[in-house]
Amino acid sequence: MNYGAYGYVESVAQSSHRVEYHDMDVVRAGEASPVAARPPTPRAARAHHHPVKDLVLARKFYCDELGATYLMTFDDEAFRRFGRPPAANHGEGAHHVSVYAGGSTRIDLFLQSTGQPPAAAGHPHFAFKVSPWGMRKWQRLLEAKAIPFDGPIQLGPPGQASLYFNDPFGNHLEITCLGFGSVIPIRPQTGCA
Repeated sequence: MNYGAYGYVESVAQSSHRVEYHDMDVVRAGEASPVAARPPTPRAARAHHHPVKDLVLARKFYCDELGATYLMTFDDEAFRRFGRPPAANHGEGAHHVSVYAGGSTRIDLFLQSTGQPPAAAGHPHFAFKVSPWGMRKWQRLLEAKAIPFDGPIQLGPPGQASLYFNDPFGNHLEITCLGFGSVIPIRPQTGCA
């Protein structure tokens, strides 16, 4: 067998048919693989990394206010338990809190004094998909918690809806859905500070 640059099988002797597996393409002997030149296809995002200035406040906001599930705090004590030395610079860029926000999406909240987007910039932001009926629940939750937000607004096709808000550190977040049945403004995001 001949393996391409990314580990794909490029040809198989005596193979008379094509069989596709996740990241592998088996082809007839002498035939060039159509996928040998492209990298493997990434799957769903496993984690988002957000810069935050206070790990305690970050955990409180994401877990207590937004309902994420706490996983673990990675500080010098955790590093010691895992056989790692303490982090330099008082943990800046290394200490973090990990939480789960629905399904398998992990959010790692890294202690970092810089990196948050400018308040007026729409990007980068982190989007989370909800059901159409979940959109109004999120709107009521943000209102009840006095978290400023913009929306719901439609930026995409009919039935698309988005709510935009910021965490306490200025990271931009979005709640989005398809199939939203209410009439809502069709316009760009105007901010939520």
